Amino acid sequence: MPTTPARRRAPSKKAAPLPENRTESEIMADALLARYNDLAPSLNRIMGSGLGEAGRLHAITAFQDSLGVAGDPMRDPANAIAAGQLHDHPVDAPEATPAATT
Repeated sequence: MPTTPARRRAPSKKAAPLPENRTESEIMADALLARYNDLAPSLNRIMGSGLGEAGRLHAITAFQDSLGVAGDPMRDPANAIAAGQLHDHPVDAPEATPAATT
């Protein structure tokens, strides 16, 4: 019986390097996505919600903490975003100027 030569394995592709200037919320979202790829729609919703970094970080943290807890309302990205809005710092709001006293 003839023997077949062993097949060579294709070299594994390395993941593209991640930019070094990522925010903490982006790092957390990527880590969650790597662990739970089915959460991509929820994570994309939180990350694209228009929150500033402080709000996004709070929303992602609340969402992450809810994953192992049955019935936790923060598992719904809309609730996590609402919680993030409470901790968000306005990014585009003009600075409040003190009223001129005369």
